[in-house]
Amino acid sequence: MPMKCDTTTQGETVCFALSGTIDEEGAAALKQQFSTLPHAQVKELIIDLADVSHIGSSGIGKLLLFYKNMAAHKGVIRLVRVPQPIHDLFTELRLDTLFSISTGR
Repeated sequence: MPMKCDTTTQGETVCFALSGTIDEEGAAALKQQFSTLPHAQVKELIIDLADVSHIGSSGIGKLLLFYKNMAAHKGVIRLVRVPQPIHDLFTELRLDTLFSISTGR
């Protein structure tokens, strides 16, 4: 299932609610979505992964790129509603040292 991204904005917080598979194609679409944000004004990016079935290396690479970009603007990224298998992968890759990651609904 191709990745979908629903974006909502509240003040300085932007939420990406993702669904499907974040493969190379999904990662490219995600980068496109991220590039449209007013980076200087966004202080928090929340990425909701509740409906993501798989994230590949290119998707993880984009998250790291977003992290670097947000950090440069003094912003933070929170990954929320992360499915357990993806959470385990992120922990294994030590991404939990860069991002706030929560599994709860």
